[in-house]
Amino acid sequence: MLFFSRKKHSREDGESTRRQILGTAVRLFAEHGYADTTSKMICREAGVNIAAVNYYFGSRDDLYRAVLDEVHEHIVNERQMELITSAELSVEEKLERVLDAYIDAAYDGQSWYARIWAHELIAPSPQGGAAFLTGTLSKEKSIGSLLSDMTGIPREDPALQSCIITVMAPYLLMLCVQRDMARALTTVFDYRREEVNRHFKLLLFDALRSFSARYAAGEIPAVTRCSGAEEDGANRA
Repeated sequence: MLFFSRKKHSREDGESTRRQILGTAVRLFAEHGYADTTSKMICREAGVNIAAVNYYFGSRDDLYRAVLDEVHEHIVNERQMELITSAELSVEEKLERVLDAYIDAAYDGQSWYARIWAHELIAPSPQGGAAFLTGTLSKEKSIGSLLSDMTGIPREDPALQSCIITVMAPYLLMLCVQRDMARALTTVFDYRREEVNRHFKLLLFDALRSFSARYAAGEIPAVTRCSGAEEDGANRA
């Protein structure tokens, strides 16, 4: 029995050390970015041996991939999204639950996860890139489906993209902006999240109802794709 007890404690100690390294890595990668965060920095801050990153994760790159998995878990993970979208609720109630989850993430302390998420969307790392974007887009698809059901606008219609961007923009902006930096621009973080979110949802739902009514009446002008020459000119600009 003593032998098995020691094995159990050894596993628990190992998992505790792994979580300590991972938590420290999240903060340091958020503060300094992928390129400027070294294994040595992480081990020093975590209070572990310099070889611990390789022992528990394989390499700094593998550790960063584990960090990206944590980011997706923290900012409205797919299980949360599935639970919300499959619940016996009205479409508006489901969308409200999704927005509640995003406001919680935006107000969550130092928001290290949000900073990494923003870094990856703005300047993807070699370890993030397409795989990280795929996880982000899967959430966008769920939100798009809710908005399509709510507005009656088909999922493939460009008008629905306008709805998605309008709904998500305030939440994504709050996720991207550091709290101390944000206070120099706005006082929104000085107020209770529930009350701020209530204002957001009132504005957004009113806008969606008006937009969907005008769409149904045929009052929303169509949009056309850019030509190849136009896209090239925009890229050069």
